[in-house]
Amino acid sequence: MKFLLSLFTLIMTFSSCDSSKKAAELKETMQQRLSGTYNITQLKKEDVLSNKITISFDETSNKVTGFAGCNSFFGSYTLENNRIAFNNLAASKKFCPNDIMKFENQFLESLRAVDAFSKRGDTIVFSAEDETMIIGTEAIGESKKSSVVNYRDNTAVKYQSISRGAFDFIMLSKTKLSISKDNSLKTIAKYQIEAEDWQAVNALIEAIDVESIQNLTPPSKKHQYDGAPLATLAIIIGDVEYMTPAFDHGNPPEAIEALVNKVLSIKENTLKQ
Repeated sequence: MKFLLSLFTLIMTFSSCDSSKKAAELKETMQQRLSGTYNITQLKKEDVLSNKITISFDETSNKVTGFAGCNSFFGSYTLENNRIAFNNLAASKKFCPNDIMKFENQFLESLRAVDAFSKRGDTIVFSAEDETMIIGTEAIGESKKSSVVNYRDNTAVKYQSISRGAFDFIMLSKTKLSISKDNSLKTIAKYQIEAEDWQAVNALIEAIDVESIQNLTPPSKKHQYDGAPLATLAIIIGDVEYMTPAFDHGNPPEAIEALVNKVLSIKENTLKQ
């Protein structure tokens, strides 16, 4: 009888421990929150680290932003335990080669289908109906402004505007100005940039919080109904590109207005020579 009582007690102890463990795991899952930036490493079964896709979460506003391979994207999300839904996802309208655009569309479609996520350490997994869709790793936080200083010689600014029948591409780096009206970018005219112009451009970059340019709100949205050419500005530091949402050409957000005007001025002055 004592043996049976001891066996019963032992079974109850293990059962209690197992229940506590499961409860702890459930609690951990329920308490998971999303914040910070993740580099996307896998889309379904494909390794996509080289595409430099990112996704960032702001848990105070439930806003999501990121870079999809060609365009910046933005929207909102809702959480319930480990369930997630992305809402009102939209992207800027920059044009890239067809293979990049096809891949970007696959990523955004997968993101819209996601209904759950899990986190283990610095890895995040997004799934849809229990199928793994997207995997990412947490990005190491770095100050982009300090990166501008450290990589000044490896920094560039890209400005693009597009409307029906018109395309304008401008790329500025330390030694070169590239201009094209060919939306396939097969024909690009290249010029030398003056040292004082590049110094002025860098000073304007350093005055901008590049961490937040993807969240800028355009002061007008005429480009959405062909009332103005659609424009974007990108600041490229090393091999990372930070791009604004789309805005009206001729009416950029205030935070980048001085830089946009300087880029356009350099182009116009160069063509006059």
